[in-house]
Amino acid sequence: MDRLTRLRAPLSAGLIWMLTAFASLWLSESGGAVLLIWLPSAVAVVALHTAPVRRWPGMLAGLGAAQVIVVLASGFTLAQAVGLACAFAAEATVCVSLGIWVLGERKRLPRTMRHIAGQFGAAVAGAAASALLAWPWRADVQPEGLAWWFLASVLGILVGTPILLHLRRRFGFDDPPVEPLEAPAAAGLAVTTAALFVLALIVMRIETAPLYWLLVVGIVFAVVRNGQLSAACGVLAYTAAATVQSFGHRSPIVALDVAPFQAGVWLQIMMLAMLATALPIAAILMARTRLEAQLRQQNLELNENLSLLRLAENLAGIGRWQYDMRSGRQIWSEQMLELNGMPRELAPDPGDVRAQLPDGGAILFGRIARERETREPYEIEYPLMLADGSERRLRLVARNQFDPAGNRVGLFAVAMDVTERVQREQALERERERAMQLAIVAQKQALTDQLTGLANRRCTLERLERLVAASRKDGEPLAAVMFDIDHFKLINDSFGHATGDAVLVRVGELARREARGGDLIGRVGGEEFVWLLPGLAPGRVPELAERLRSAIEEGSAAGGLPRVTVSLGHAQFRPGDTGERLLARADAALYEAKEGGRNRVRRAA
Repeated sequence: MDRLTRLRAPLSAGLIWMLTAFASLWLSESGGAVLLIWLPSAVAVVALHTAPVRRWPGMLAGLGAAQVIVVLASGFTLAQAVGLACAFAAEATVCVSLGIWVLGERKRLPRTMRHIAGQFGAAVAGAAASALLAWPWRADVQPEGLAWWFLASVLGILVGTPILLHLRRRFGFDDPPVEPLEAPAAAGLAVTTAALFVLALIVMRIETAPLYWLLVVGIVFAVVRNGQLSAACGVLAYTAAATVQSFGHRSPIVALDVAPFQAGVWLQIMMLAMLATALPIAAILMARTRLEAQLRQQNLELNENLSLLRLAENLAGIGRWQYDMRSGRQIWSEQMLELNGMPRELAPDPGDVRAQLPDGGAILFGRIARERETREPYEIEYPLMLADGSERRLRLVARNQFDPAGNRVGLFAVAMDVTERVQREQALERERERAMQLAIVAQKQALTDQLTGLANRRCTLERLERLVAASRKDGEPLAAVMFDIDHFKLINDSFGHATGDAVLVRVGELARREARGGDLIGRVGGEEFVWLLPGLAPGRVPELAERLRSAIEEGSAAGGLPRVTVSLGHAQFRPGDTGERLLARADAALYEAKEGGRNRVRRAA
């Protein structure tokens, strides 16, 4: 079964070759018609073209057997039959091999000028090889006979091959598959071919005025109207008309005063020239058709992308703006207009939008003018007061466009509504400031005595350590004064704790008044206070301490409070002192002041 399947294609090709050859020979010998094209050449080319290379030997064997039979039936010897069969085989092999090489693969059909020229050259090369190889085996070895053989084979290949390939596709013979032709509708092609047949009959029968140019016009018209296949069908129609005209050994062209055979050769040359003219036109038209299809596809994809872009813009709240500074032309997306407080109906070019923008465009266009030399994308954030009184804030990212000379010729920008983001940032900033204020208050509370507003014990001791470190490093003088309220427990017991607290506040106020700008007054105990005096000459410390004692004695009784006094002890920083030692010496001096009768100042030893 497999062997029969493999033999079917060569046997079918050989049978078709034999039938077309016998039909052609019958028209020539029995009908007396001039044979212009040799269609069996197209049969052999199509047979090899549609077969894999590995099956070419079997295909050539099937074709060769049919060719030998036909040649023997025509009265040639066996040697001549074998020689002519070899010529036919060489023709098909050369033509198909060169054609596949030009096209790049067997399935592809000629669609470009290079393909058309290559296929034309392949047909010429194959026919030339056949004519040269057949010349020694032919009875007619005249140059005219050689020219007829060559031209008939070339025309047969160029005309018959595309038609047979198209018919194979039409009838489902696509194993192996052949890329289909971009053929017109069958009805249109049939009408055009019939019209060309009638035109050729009329032109070939006119004796007085040669109108051969009409045949060229007809072929070109057919190609423009129906495509590449109509060139082959048109030449086939002309061939059929010439065959009909030449029946009975008549000349195919009445106006030519030559023998029918010579008129046929002349007509072959003219039809070959027609194909050489029409096929490049077909290639150009096919290229234009492909380009139009590509443009349609690109336009379709562009429209789809624009639709997706508009959808994305609407979902993301983004607007587009393109501005050509040379022509003044603008493209505003509907979303861009709406973002800027303008109606969507003004798209795509709203004209001069300065008057349309709620702020007159001062921020936007002012920044654009300042960025005229900028080549990197830049951002503009500007506020808008809308017609309804609400405020909107837009963020625009723009990129300038420059010509080859470096001049700015346009810009492209996208914008989005950042009002909510700005509001969130402003809210976050307010919260941050509030948190900082709270932190400052908390820190102040952590370092401040809540009753008197003076530095608390922690703050006082930390400041003392820093001042001691500075004095140790720079040698600056530092003094510490410790004082407390005399008989404060008696005041609490006699007047109550509220009065006692008021007395503490009053003493703190009086002490703060006496302190210098860089001094620190701190409350370090119930009624115990510390006064730190950095940078003060040691001789002046007793003076300031005495002034504080006097101020408290004289000013404490204001506002109905009981009069109080304080005892003070002061110490001067010495090398090797720590803050703790300095306070201990000042505290010892305070103790001496109390032991000495209170309401007095004592200096540490």
